[in-house]
Formats: sequence, C-alpha cells, structure tokens
Amino acid sequence: MKIAVFPKTCAIAGRPVMAAFIKSLQGEDFVICENHERPEADIVVMWSWLLGMYGRDAIYNHYKNTKTKFLILEVGALARNHSWKIAIGGINRDADFANSSVDDKRLSLFNLHTRPWRNNGKYIIVCGQNERSLAWDQGTTSDWAQSMFKWIRRYTEMPIWFRPHPRFPVSIKESKSNNVRISTPKKIGKIDEVDFDSALKHAYAVVNYNSNPAIESVLAGVPVFVGESSLCWSVGNEIGTNLNTPATPDRTEWLKQISYTEWFTKEIGNGIPWKRLKQNLIDG
Repeated sequence: MKIAVFPKTCAIAGRPVMAAFIKSLQGEDFVICENHERPEADIVVMWSWLLGMYGRDAIYNHYKNTKTKFLILEVGALARNHSWKIAIGGINRDADFANSSVDDKRLSLFNLHTRPWRNNGKYIIVCGQNERSLAWDQGTTSDWAQSMFKWIRRYTEMPIWFRPHPRFPVSIKESKSNNVRISTPKKIGKIDEVDFDSALKHAYAVVNYNSNPAIESVLAGVPVFVGESSLCWSVGNEIGTNLNTPATPDRTEWLKQISYTEWFTKEIGNGIPWKRLKQNLIDG
C-alpha cells in the first residue's frame, strides 16, 4: 500500500497534526511530497476537503479519477483546535471514519454529554458553509439560504438568524419584513474558533447542511435540520420537513460514534486512528 503525504496542504497551525500523522506511518511504504509532485499512490494524505488554497485543487484534480483514495485531516468540532477529524474519502457521513464498531471509552476524553432536547426557543439559526468545500454541493450559499428562508416561512414566523461561515461571508440583506437578521460569528480565539454557544442559548432549531455546527447543536439539545451527508443525519431532521414537529431521537449510540471521528494530536502520533483506518483499507 503506497502512501503519498502532502504536509504543505495545511496552514502552519495544522502542521503539528500532520507531523503526528506522519509519525504514525513509520514502517509503512510512504513518501512525503511537495505539492507539485504526483507519485503513484494507493492513498493520498492531505489536509481538508476545502479547496482553493495550499495547492489542494491541483492535487485533488490529479488523483480524483484514479483508484487512489484520499485520507483527509480536518479541524474537529468536539474540542475545536485540539481535536481533529481523520477519515477516508471526506469529512462527513459519506466518509469512512472506521467507527462502525465503537464503545463509550472516548466520551470522557472529550467530556461528552448531551443536554435534554429543547422544545422551545426564540429564533431559528441558519448556518452558512464554505462553498469551496467538496462537502458542499448546494450551489451558492446565498441561493441556498434564501431557499431555507422560504421553507421556514411555510411553517413559522419565528425570527431567523443567518450565520455565515467565518471564512466565507455572503451578501444576504437583513429583512425586517421577513424577520431575518445576520448573526456574524464572533471569534473568541484561534482561526475559526467562534462563539456559537451563546447563539444556541435561545435557539428553537438549527439548519445546517452538513458541517460542524450541527454537531454542536445536537450536543446542546437543539433540534437540527440537516442534509443526508451530515454526521447528524441519524439524530436530526431532514431539511424541508415540518419545523413544528422536530424529531428528538435517542443520542446514545450517535454520541459514541461521533467520539471516534476525532482524535487528539498525541493519539494521532501514537498511531491509534491510523491503525483503525488501515484495517478498513485492507478489508475494503
């Protein structure tokens, strides 16, 4: 199994994580590549499903129509800027996290627990995403947002808060007549670390196609409306369905599975996620 690793596809902040993953590959048939190199490989390791930066486009476009599989590292949601998603073929529900058979041992590492499902609130949050991500297939964010507003208004006149992605602002006008306001994420620390908890405090529901805010919402007990590729699909509601009767399913099994989608840097360096993913690559 030949592995090509592209460490320069990540920003400086992600390089210790990539270095830890490279450490876990000791003993494997791998090569560390410059972004312009294109070796034959069974697996390409790169940072993020977000194109448009750090040479990811050219690498992805070269290998996407081959039998090569992508192993993606990406910032996580459970301990943001401290834990990292690692999966084969993406970062969402259609990816392989090697988490089909799990236990509850990792819940304490993240201090993971769920708050009771909420059945009231003052507004609905619609979360935008970055259009440059391969996880996004919904056209322009602005058009998608407008379609979400129309769907919401079929069921309720509750205020709508639209939160653009912190790295992908969009031009959506606030509308007093339609009770839509822009809720710009406020950074509280490192890149992309924003205060979402305060927005969730009085939210009735969250609409999020398939990114991290849905995970944070489910943990907080706020019902979510998501796309089928969301990691919250099994504990959420389908976008377009009745907003007035959101499902509030049991989250016990989901919580265990989500804890095996993200890893701390030390765990990555010790080879724990690679060992699990490697077995799936061999089996499948």
